[in-house]
Amino acid sequence: MRWLMLMAFVNRRLRFLRDERGMTLVEMLIVMAVLGLVLAPLSAAFASAFGAELDQGNRFQAQESARLALNRMRKDMHCAHAVGGIVANAQGGLTLVLTQTNASGVAECPGLVQPNAASVQWCTVPVAGATSRYRLFRENDTNQSCDGTVSTFETDYLTRADLWTQPTCTTGNYPTVAVTLPVNVDPVNHAQSTYELDDQIALRNADPCS
Repeated sequence: MRWLMLMAFVNRRLRFLRDERGMTLVEMLIVMAVLGLVLAPLSAAFASAFGAELDQGNRFQAQESARLALNRMRKDMHCAHAVGGIVANAQGGLTLVLTQTNASGVAECPGLVQPNAASVQWCTVPVAGATSRYRLFRENDTNQSCDGTVSTFETDYLTRADLWTQPTCTTGNYPTVAVTLPVNVDPVNHAQSTYELDDQIALRNADPCS
């Protein structure tokens, strides 16, 4: 008797396993709805994390590029004999002209500029279609204007064009130029995230102020 009952139980299980009937439409819709409720916040969290990682990567690259640009600019200013001027350029930004030759026409640091070059230009150029975004370029060919076309690109995502001040002079000291490089990859939506590099750079090859 027990054997017959066991066989009947096994047969019922086998019939159940062989049953090819699937889920009904209602059951499938319920499962999909539950999965949607579970996966929606997870997907949003992953998207937010990826977006934050991309944003941080862009900010790091922009800040590192600005540090390198400031270091390059510092070398030019240390070698400059004078600041030729800070003037508006045709692109809508500003151009800083650093005179590299002394009164005798000799370059103070010939290794930093082209042979016989009298000056080095640094310029800010606005990015078309962007708000509060400027690129910084360097030009050491005195026959070429610093305009962002053939000049050497230095850094991006600057939020203003006026990076420099006219030199200040204290008697007995070298002229000093204040430099500020404000960097922000999204100044419109995240104005509070601006990263600033500031420096007071002396023109070590200039004549001391009298």
